[in-house]
Order: sequence, then C-alpha cells, then structure tokens
Amino acid sequence: MSEIIQEIEKTAQQQDSATAKRNRRLSQLLWGLVVLYVAVLLLSPPDQLLPGEPIWAIKPDTLTEVLSESLNFFFVLPILGKLLNTSAPVVHPAAEAFFNFSEAWIFMFLPLMLLDRRGQNLPRGALWGAAMFLTNVFLMPYMAQRLRQPAVTDQPMPEKGWLARSFGLVGGIVGLGAIAWLCLARPEFGSLADRGLYFWQKLATDRVTIAFCVDLLLFWIFQIWLMGEIIPKDSKEHSLRWVPFWGLAVWLLI
Repeated sequence: MSEIIQEIEKTAQQQDSATAKRNRRLSQLLWGLVVLYVAVLLLSPPDQLLPGEPIWAIKPDTLTEVLSESLNFFFVLPILGKLLNTSAPVVHPAAEAFFNFSEAWIFMFLPLMLLDRRGQNLPRGALWGAAMFLTNVFLMPYMAQRLRQPAVTDQPMPEKGWLARSFGLVGGIVGLGAIAWLCLARPEFGSLADRGLYFWQKLATDRVTIAFCVDLLLFWIFQIWLMGEIIPKDSKEHSLRWVPFWGLAVWLLI
C-alpha cells in the first residue's frame, strides 16, 4: 500500500512540475507579447510596420479625437447635452461607439479579476485601473503574473455579489448603447453604410483604431481564459465564456 501511495505522490509531483513549466512558458510568452505590443503598436515609426503615427509622434487631430472620446466616456456628456441643452465634444459616432464599447468591456473585467482566486496576491485594482484609464496593455501583465502564482484550491470559490451584477448591468447597458449610438446618433454623419466605411478607413490608417481592435481580441481571449478557470466546468454558465462581451455581461448579471 505504501508503494502505491508513493507512486501516486510521485505522479502528482511530476504533473505539478509539468504544469509549472507550462505556466512559466506561457508567462514568458505573454511578457513577450507585452513588449511586442508596446514596440509595434505604441512606438514603431510612422507608417512602417503599421499605418498611422506612434504615441511619440501623435498628431494634434488624433490627440483631440482621443481626448474628445474620453470626455464622452459612456456617453454621459452627449446625453446630458441633449437633456440640458449643453455642449459636448462632437466625435464621429462610429469612433465614439467603438471606443465606448471597448471601455465597457474592460470595465466589466474588474469583478472578473476580483473573483480570480489565483490573482488574489496581485494588485488587481491598480492593474485594472491602468488598463481602464491609460492603455489596455496592462491586462497582459496581469495574466502573465497570475500564471506564476500558485493555484488556490483550499479556499471556496468566491460568489458574485452586488459589485459584479452592477458592473454587468452598466457594461451591458453601455454595450447596447454603443450599438444604438453607431446606428442612430448624430444623423449628420450619414447612413449606417457611411459609418461603416468611415470605420474601415480608420482601421486602414489610424494606429489608435488598430490598437483598440487588438485589445478587443485580447479581451475575448482573456475572458475565455479567466471565466474558464472561475466558473465550474460542470456549470451551464461555463459555455458563456465563448460569447465575446455579452457572455461576460450576462454571467455577471445572473
């Protein structure tokens, strides 16, 4: 019997060692992606690896648009402007909707990260805040660092509370609002086809738009990853992780 127990313990140690090695390689890969993201999307010279200008050569028009989108965060100022007859920065509705949809997605990551037991010793709030209000590249360092943390199996799975549900509600409302804004807001900017054409032109020429598209892809990957580890595999909610944006919003709400 003792030999069997020793063999089981030896097998478990080998599995733990293989998992640790795999996680270390994944962590190194993510750190490499952080460097690549910064070097290519933020710092590479204008119109070489990517179209548009890097952060160190950003044009005044681009900076003005980014600042205007930030001021119109979650459509608060434009809506208040309509209700109270006050002014708000005028931004193309396609760019405005895209920006706020992206911000709504990273907004909903805070309760998801707080529910992640493996990241409990990391500065989750600070990393989320940096990703939310500075640049979304900060989410990759969190995912890289959590891989080097030990798996937590001796604590009960945290339950969603009012914070998760409120973030899911706000994120879902802003996501729906972004779709409506894209289709209906600011009629002087033309039809839905015109707005779609504007967005594709921005994607072909604007570094900021390209970066946000990369961010959305990363959000989806990290959503699948984190929800897959947090939600029990035998739960019906486990499949929600595959649905970009809305899967996270619905899971936070239910």
